[in-house]
Amino acid sequence: MGVFIEGEILRERKQAREMSEIEPRWIRWPYARIRRELETTDGTVTRFVYQLEYDIAATPAGTHTPDWQPVARFDHNVEPNRGHDVRKEGLHLDLYRDGEKHRVLAGFPTVSLEHVPQFCEQFLEDNATQLLEQFERWHDLYGPWRVHSE
Repeated sequence: MGVFIEGEILRERKQAREMSEIEPRWIRWPYARIRRELETTDGTVTRFVYQLEYDIAATPAGTHTPDWQPVARFDHNVEPNRGHDVRKEGLHLDLYRDGEKHRVLAGFPTVSLEHVPQFCEQFLEDNATQLLEQFERWHDLYGPWRVHSE
């Protein structure tokens, strides 16, 4: 909240924060999507989450109460103890099994912070089939409309 003085808004030692509400990107409707969150401060990326998710309660018609589970997640947060700062730690991907972080993949190329969100989304999209098949095997999810079938 700012203070209005002589026609201008002066910020009280706070930077302008913007949170982009980005619609999820469907990878395989109705059960796989990329959830996207992006926060900027004065135009600089300060926080993001790009997470491949799997709705384990999904039906072919898409009529159900969703139960979204994380499959793989990239994240960044500049605030200490609130996440990973990719500028200091480098980019990595958390893989989830049974709702818990199971493994961390590292060794990603260095990407400028302004381009990291697009890189993360493209990586999840390009590797969705492999990541979803692995998740389905781990959780015994089968069916004709799933990626992994018997």
